[in-house]
Amino acid sequence: MKKVKAKRKVREPRFCFKTMSEVDVLDDGYKWRKYGQKVVKNTQHPRSYYRCTQENCRVKKRIERLPEDPRMVITTYEGRHVHSPSHDEESSSQASSKVTVFW
Repeated sequence: MKKVKAKRKVREPRFCFKTMSEVDVLDDGYKWRKYGQKVVKNTQHPRSYYRCTQENCRVKKRIERLPEDPRMVITTYEGRHVHSPSHDEESSSQASSKVTVFW
């Protein structure tokens, strides 16, 4: 009988940045679906979890406020998009803050 080797999970690249903003979710040109929220110790602001809505794209986004300075938003992306940003007018007109992310 052959022994089957377990596949190692490939770790996705992460990109993190801080922004001073009154809104949590910044318009980065992609569409996201919120799939969770978690209470973070020692802060009154929860951490939110998002997935890209594009089919076959496995990018995740995590958003939280800096405990020392709640004006600062920490956005962490995990993975690389397999598609171009979706620049539709509906999401652009509703966004109060825009951000351009270069990979």
